[in-house]
Amino acid sequence: MTRCTPCALTERVERRVARALLRLVRDPGRRVDMGVEIDFPVSRQDIAEMTGTTLYTVSRLMSSWEERGILSGGRQHIVLLKAHALVAIAEDLPAS
Repeated sequence: MTRCTPCALTERVERRVARALLRLVRDPGRRVDMGVEIDFPVSRQDIAEMTGTTLYTVSRLMSSWEERGILSGGRQHIVLLKAHALVAIAEDLPAS
């Protein structure tokens, strides 16, 4: 897994986590009925390490996104349900 670069640490954590998830679904992602699945086991701790933040912060963000229907997650399993919503977060675009 790639680590966060020092200059990226100044970005809002929410944007860093969203961008990391988009990278993970873009390359090894696999289309499923509900959306795009990250096609290998990845934990919230892995994502925290990739983005230079804490497990608590990643868990809080991802739980919020699950409640909003943006993604679905389980133990080391993530499916992106609304890619456009995660792109909006990653690019700091207004919510539609």
